[in-house]
Amino acid sequence: MWGLRVALGLAAFAVGVGGVLVGTEGSTFPSALATVSLAPTAQATCLAVGDYVAPAPGSTGVPAGIALCPGGPVTVTEPGAVVDGWDIRGGIVVDAPGVVVRRSRITGDGVTPYGVWTTPAGSVRVEDTTLAGDFPQAAIGDERWTAERIEITGVTHDGARLGDGARLRNSSLHDFAPAAGDALVVRGEDVWVEDNRVEPGAVTGSAVRVVTPASPGDSPVVIRGNVLGGGDYTVHEDPASDRGLPVEVRITGNRFRPDAVRGPLNVSPAAVLADNRFLDGRPLPP
Repeated sequence: MWGLRVALGLAAFAVGVGGVLVGTEGSTFPSALATVSLAPTAQATCLAVGDYVAPAPGSTGVPAGIALCPGGPVTVTEPGAVVDGWDIRGGIVVDAPGVVVRRSRITGDGVTPYGVWTTPAGSVRVEDTTLAGDFPQAAIGDERWTAERIEITGVTHDGARLGDGARLRNSSLHDFAPAAGDALVVRGEDVWVEDNRVEPGAVTGSAVRVVTPASPGDSPVVIRGNVLGGGDYTVHEDPASDRGLPVEVRITGNRFRPDAVRGPLNVSPAAVLADNRFLDGRPLPP
């Protein structure tokens, strides 16, 4: 996929397979290893990061005080693999189900299209991770991903593209590059965006943009309980004529910053709207 190959030249790493822990110092994987290929219960964990500890309430991104191991672009092919504690330049391609990425920093290199991307065979949970820099497509993309307590900041294009089955919760997207696109692009059905702060700043797009679902069906798009701001329209839905068969879009309980260029909402009359207000409690304009 886009020539992404493992270049995990790491200061310290550990691979656990079947209860056996192998660690190295200042090592590089052999060039013959083109992917991170782990047993279903295996881990690729930076030794310096230590045991996992749940972050403080309200935490987003890499927890403070975490020591990370440097690495390059990664492709994960083994189901259930856990990638923990990396400082990756480039991105991660997820080509297996049930993968976990946690406590990591992923920085765009201007070449690797996505920070985290799922292939048709992949699904991933991303948590306590920071994504920043130049991703030519988006920091996170495609279908079957869940992200909790992540931070996306300083990106040059889209923040996250949410295909079928994508989830974004308890996360912060803020301070994008001025020429960036949309903070969130909803491209599928059964998508949930809940309890986030999405404040990309003066970008050319929107905080949330709803476009044509890949496989329109009966599962709704739910955008609720977020703080949203910035962009041209903060929430923009492409016209129904451009979207094919409509998916129900529910936009409820959100609080809007009054800093959009043209307004907080520009959505279809069919969208379900309830209890959306400005931060100071004022109702949104009709």
